[in-house]
Amino acid sequence: MQESIQAMRYVLLLLVVVGLGETGFAQIRVPIGKRKAADPVATTASEKAMLPRVGVPELIAMLEWTGKQIDTTLKKKGYLLMQKDVDSTSSLFLYSMLTKLEDGPTTVRSFSFMDAAVGELKSRMITYRTYDKNEFRDISSYLLANNYQKTNEFDFDEAKHSLYSNGTQEIRLKVITTVRDKRTFIAYELELGK
Repeated sequence: MQESIQAMRYVLLLLVVVGLGETGFAQIRVPIGKRKAADPVATTASEKAMLPRVGVPELIAMLEWTGKQIDTTLKKKGYLLMQKDVDSTSSLFLYSMLTKLEDGPTTVRSFSFMDAAVGELKSRMITYRTYDKNEFRDISSYLLANNYQKTNEFDFDEAKHSLYSNGTQEIRLKVITTVRDKRTFIAYELELGK
């Protein structure tokens, strides 16, 4: 029973990604039936909601990690590798995670990282996206509590961008509002790079 529920979730996630795949990110809140799945690690709804989250300190640390370390960490949290593009100068990896709480909506999160190298120059960009407003509040609170100051704010198309810096690291937060089929979706995104 548990395996069939998990398989249904992955099929649903794949359908969502394929259906909205024009941007490379396809995250929406999708209601799934009221089935209860046993979770041996987390026992409360708040613990279950925290499992797939990737915290800001971990995202910052991932700028220095190997691709294999990132892959292992995300897979342990339950993320699925959805896309992998590698060539001689760059690589792109996209992961997604579907979280269903017993008494709440389903949330899809995504994580992507891109590495680029030209000669001896190397860079990495990490993007973490969620539709969970509370998670976005936690991210914003972390930045403000850890000496990040808002340095700029602007609108670009459907997204409101806010730039934060602590003097050594710049982080961009986006609030992206998308309307599809008369339904409004709000995504929260964090970008950082080196």
